[in-house]
Amino acid sequence: MTIYVGSLKYTPVYKSLCFAFGKACEKKGYNVKYLLSMGYEYMLSKEEKEKAIFIGHSTNFPSLLEDSLSIENRNRMKRVFSDDPPTHIYMHNYHPLNHFLARLSERHQSIFIYHVHEPYVQNKGHHGGFHQYWLHLFEYLQEKLLEKTDVTVVSSNEASHLFDLRYPNFSGKKVLIPLMLEDLGNSISDRSRREFVTFVGPPVPAKNPEKFLETVRWSNEHEVGLKFLMISNVKPRDPRYINVANLEINCASPQEYGALMKRSITLIAPYKRQTQSASVLVSYMYGTPVVSSNVGGLPEFVSHKQTGYLLDVDAKAKEWVEGVCYVRDNFSQLSKTCRSYFLENFAGEKWIKYLDSLSV
Repeated sequence: MTIYVGSLKYTPVYKSLCFAFGKACEKKGYNVKYLLSMGYEYMLSKEEKEKAIFIGHSTNFPSLLEDSLSIENRNRMKRVFSDDPPTHIYMHNYHPLNHFLARLSERHQSIFIYHVHEPYVQNKGHHGGFHQYWLHLFEYLQEKLLEKTDVTVVSSNEASHLFDLRYPNFSGKKVLIPLMLEDLGNSISDRSRREFVTFVGPPVPAKNPEKFLETVRWSNEHEVGLKFLMISNVKPRDPRYINVANLEINCASPQEYGALMKRSITLIAPYKRQTQSASVLVSYMYGTPVVSSNVGGLPEFVSHKQTGYLLDVDAKAKEWVEGVCYVRDNFSQLSKTCRSYFLENFAGEKWIKYLDSLSV
């Protein structure tokens, strides 16, 4: 049995999602290959590269369009299927080339599995700008892809509910399986090295960066003694984020991200909406509790005063600081709980118990 798993648009955390699944499949005796954007190449070990088939260079919207129109990419995928026809294909991240993969899958009588990370955004205004209009087109294209999908995977009850609202005519099999990641958190820093309250950007409207800034300013004005960090793959140009006291901005690479989480007291996530969050699970991997809004699927993963602290999205900055201080003052126990919670539910080896549910 040969399984292809992949992501044709580069998003760093999807590397971990793909290889967590692939390694579980290999433990079951399956042959696994990876279909990936070249954007992931620098993240892979020599052994991982030997199992990877690189299709295109999609890292942003222009390169995604270029790759989608490429005849060379389609011909390469045809050759891949002819040389070693898979029994299953498991794709993360929407990409227009997924439609072509789904048709190839049908032609070769393979099972096409699509992991839906963003089923439906009801209030698109939370995203602002061009992105709110793109979401309409994205959901339409995703609906068309689902017409060729045998199994769809969603990773929270909220995602499952939104999927049913937006795609009531889906005729395939839907399964609920949590996000699972490669475990990179074996070495967890002690409390003495933890110093940051960390916000993971970029500061797009749906992540509510305004609330984060309010929290930073309130903490500074009342001399609470907190240090804040924004991790963003894109350096913010908005002057509101520049030269703010006790706020450091770090455009970290994926390799640096874990080291920064080990230096964090908490991840702060004042999101306006979120179906599920890989950032929360990565935070738990490193024993870092989460101070989060109680919107969407977040309460499914953030347990109040156990793995973090939950607040209403419109809570005042003072209340967010109180949540951070609760985590800081109870860090040792919360951190242990977070790490245990990750290992019990979201570490990659847990995939094995779900593999049979992907059959049709």
